[in-house]
Amino acid sequence: MAQVLVFLVGAWAAQALAQSPALTQNPPVWIGFDDAYGVKTNTSAIVSEWGIKAAMEEINNNGGVLNGRPLKLMTTDNKGVSARGKDNFVQLAGTKDLVAVLSGKYSPISVEMLPEAHRLNVPLISVWGSADPITDHDQKPSYSFRVSLKDDWGVEAMMKRLSSKYMVRQACAILPNTAWGRSAEKVIQEKSAQSTTKFSVVRWYNWGDASLKEHYKACLDSRTQGLLFVGNEKEGAILVKEIATQTPPMRLPVVAHWGAVGGTLHELVKEELSMVRIDFIQTFTFINNKRPRAVFLAEWILKNNGLKSTLEIPSPVGAAHAYDTVHLLAKAIEIAQTTSPQKVRDALEKLPAFNGAVRHYAKPFTSQRHDALDKSQVLFVKLTPSGQLIPQD
Repeated sequence: MAQVLVFLVGAWAAQALAQSPALTQNPPVWIGFDDAYGVKTNTSAIVSEWGIKAAMEEINNNGGVLNGRPLKLMTTDNKGVSARGKDNFVQLAGTKDLVAVLSGKYSPISVEMLPEAHRLNVPLISVWGSADPITDHDQKPSYSFRVSLKDDWGVEAMMKRLSSKYMVRQACAILPNTAWGRSAEKVIQEKSAQSTTKFSVVRWYNWGDASLKEHYKACLDSRTQGLLFVGNEKEGAILVKEIATQTPPMRLPVVAHWGAVGGTLHELVKEELSMVRIDFIQTFTFINNKRPRAVFLAEWILKNNGLKSTLEIPSPVGAAHAYDTVHLLAKAIEIAQTTSPQKVRDALEKLPAFNGAVRHYAKPFTSQRHDALDKSQVLFVKLTPSGQLIPQD
């Protein structure tokens, strides 16, 4: 058996070398990725890394970039701490032949990285963070890009969901006291005038708060009919558990931001999940997705991670956004014909059309628009007790 295993490993290695003989001798082109690997309940980091590696393997098997140089990944762990993420960006940006840094789930960390991206002239590309200031700022030229949801249209879609599905006319919002929460509140204030749903209550909490009970009570006391919630899996678990303790008439329907399903929320709440009506916003699903690159990515993830079904893939938006981002970066490197981050930045604004896993990008970025997605990608999902994200009408 051991001899067979040695033969198979040797055969695989020989095949890999045969596919790209020159790549192993040529200097690599580096892409950085920073996310909260050290937050135990967070799944976004590792799944986004799957998307990055799937794209890199595909590109490298087709000859790499710049006449046979392989793409390689360098990761750092911010542990969910903004100051650490900022330091990680500086560390990654100092790497020879690094073309860009991808940032992960925590919007406040991406916002904290912005001054460094512009000081060091290294592109920062968010593959998850949705806060508007990641791409909406006064720096010219802008070194920040995003292949992800943007609160400007994402939170507006959440507001419409409360109105259309749950017939909510008076709503409540519970938001984190961070750049992400402030981004969501700005959208609520700006869009409420045109909306049939009015937000009579906006409540703020801090990361690490042990309860959201007083905030939820304020929503009930004001006779609101639905709740817009912004938070990650730990805060989401607190909210779901506390709503579940209410009598059924007092359990408001919830439309939640996607941070809560970028982790193991289903494991944190267990049976309480079925007691709360809660929808989560997304931009992508593998379920019934026939896009060729989405199919390829799903098959790659299943094959390389021992999963049996696309239903088992956690944090699917991270994988798909990161996969498309690496392909877009590779095209920018080819246009720039250099690893110079400044030249790659310029090339990102001039990319041709690309048919990705998430969407067909007719023009991924322009000098005036550094967001590659738009509201046509929005969908809503339910979370099952086993962690599956099922698209909803």
